[in-house]
Formats: sequence, C-alpha cells, structure tokens
Amino acid sequence: MKDYLWVYILGGVATSSLLYFLATLSRDVFLVRKLRKKRKDLAFNFSLLALAIVSVALIIYLFILLKDQIKLIG
Repeated sequence: MKDYLWVYILGGVATSSLLYFLATLSRDVFLVRKLRKKRKDLAFNFSLLALAIVSVALIIYLFILLKDQIKLIG
C-alpha cells in the first residue's frame, strides 16, 4: 500500500478536480451567457478538467511502466 501511494494521490486529485469541474460548469456557463461575466471562471473550470485528464494519463503511464518492470524482473 505504501508503494502505491502516488496512485492514490493522483487518483484523488483527478477525481476531486473532475467533480469540481462538473459541479460548477453549468453555473459558470449560465453566468457568462446571461450576465456577461468574465470568462476567467470558465477558464479555471477547464484548467481543472485538464488537470484531471493529465492525472489519469499519468496513472495509466506509470502503471504501464510498472508492468514492464515486473515483466523484466520475472
């Protein structure tokens, strides 16, 4: 469990940023359209989406590297 702590951390970051993105997306889109607010909040939401995608990609990449290392040892 201690060896795979990075997987849990990346998974937590990806999950929390994706949930926050989904929870605030519709509110920010409404505010940008109706109230002509600045798009800074919308850009922040999409940066959270990018963070989630990068975290999931890192998890997949690190698992592939781990599988290759186990294959070399065994």
